[in-house]
Amino acid sequence: MNENLKPTIAELLNLKAQLDPLEAKFEAAKEVIRAAGADSYDVPGVGKVIVSAPVLRTAKGTAIVIDPEKLEQASAKLKAQLFTLGILKTETIYTRASKSKVEVKLVEEVRKAA
Repeated sequence: MNENLKPTIAELLNLKAQLDPLEAKFEAAKEVIRAAGADSYDVPGVGKVIVSAPVLRTAKGTAIVIDPEKLEQASAKLKAQLFTLGILKTETIYTRASKSKVEVKLVEEVRKAA
């Protein structure tokens, strides 16, 4: 372990111990307000809570898809024709880039003391 990071690591663990109970209360309060439906609540000098309506799943249209099992069963000649015609093509698929992950996990006894 990089000795220079020990104070920062201790600080992260301390903050996590304080935040976990608050985040749980925060999420529980949001669920209570969410159940009341879409609305806006203004507390002068403090802030505003805006509850939006839920977004329901809706169809956007249709898309042509290829059944991979059927394609596998197709003859090599048919597959070659589909590629030649440009109906099928291969593309490189990339994973999503992201920052390095920092996880902060507390020992259960520390969590209870917080």
